Amino acid sequence: MLNIISILVDNITFTDEHFLGEPGLCYWIEAEGKKILFDLGFSDTYIRNAKKLKISLSKTNYIILSHGHNDHTEGLKFFPFASKKIQLISHPDCLLPKYVSGDQYIGSPLNKEIVSDKFSYIQSEKPYFITPNIAFLGRIKEKYDFEEREPIGFIIRNNKKENDLLFDDSALAIKTKKGVVIITGCSHSGICNIVASVKEIFKGEKIYSIIGGFHLRKSSMERLEETMKVLKKEVMGLIYPAHCTDFGAKCFLAKHLKTEKVYVSKKIIFNEN
Repeated sequence: MLNIISILVDNITFTDEHFLGEPGLCYWIEAEGKKILFDLGFSDTYIRNAKKLKISLSKTNYIILSHGHNDHTEGLKFFPFASKKIQLISHPDCLLPKYVSGDQYIGSPLNKEIVSDKFSYIQSEKPYFITPNIAFLGRIKEKYDFEEREPIGFIIRNNKKENDLLFDDSALAIKTKKGVVIITGCSHSGICNIVASVKEIFKGEKIYSIIGGFHLRKSSMERLEETMKVLKKEVMGLIYPAHCTDFGAKCFLAKHLKTEKVYVSKKIIFNEN
């Protein structure tokens, strides 16, 4: 069975393609007979693009939230097929209120109570296996010093304000015959830390490919070089930097690694498991 990733939302679209883009991320994943929505973007854009691509979101089995920022969760309030048959999976912090710049809300539009009413909600800090070959990574461990966590605004926990270090930032990994494919949202935890976590979870399996946000924006040359060294060592196939990976970072990575562009409507097909 083929593993297929279709890009429903990204920052980039192409002239004459006539798909909508926005500063957000949403992927439709078909793997091992499962239909997975990975993040839901910033609006109902993913629904309109899915319709044009003839993707039936009514067949969704799982919704995976990479983290709680609204450019990845806002689309939740537009999802028209809420059902207890759908498992929504995230880190426990994902749906807590998040703010930046005083009182600007940047978190999920739906809280835990509402999500629990609409879906079968699974909160997991530890890796959660959808199948033996598909895993939500849970909390990402810190390994690389150059990817030290930096707070973005604050989070409300137990009615108290805390700096938000994005402990909820996670990713999805799919084991294939060629190696593990990693799907990321923003990689606030560090793209190299995510790779290290995948290798630990899948007991040293090789990494075949990575697609998603690498959180490389206005990054120092030192950070880019260190990231490149790790990815060059660990990733055998193509990387697909998207969303929150800026133009300079994409150009730098493309000089040293096998890199493909990402845009709305792109379909990526990986070998059978």
